[in-house]
Amino acid sequence: MALLDDVKASLRVTHADDDAEITRLIGSAVREVLRVLDSADYPVPAPADASADVTVPEEVVQAIVILVKADYDADAKDRAAYRKAAIDMVTTYRNLGIA
Repeated sequence: MALLDDVKASLRVTHADDDAEITRLIGSAVREVLRVLDSADYPVPAPADASADVTVPEEVVQAIVILVKADYDADAKDRAAYRKAAIDMVTTYRNLGIA
């Protein structure tokens, strides 16, 4: 399943009307997560390639999904909590020396 499909399933979006917006949010989230990982194993893609498939661990994909959810449909009060959870997840992964 492609990242767009994973994110749409998590957001419970069944239509294609918002695919361009969701793809843009995925690109932003991918770049943010990869910057946090700061690993040569996962280079930050150029903005034009941001939605390209990047092979990363499942926890990193989940962090990307959470970041997209924060920007796509989270209440303002929940947005900060979603973003913190996603970044903490990736930072913990990095600190374990796995990334």
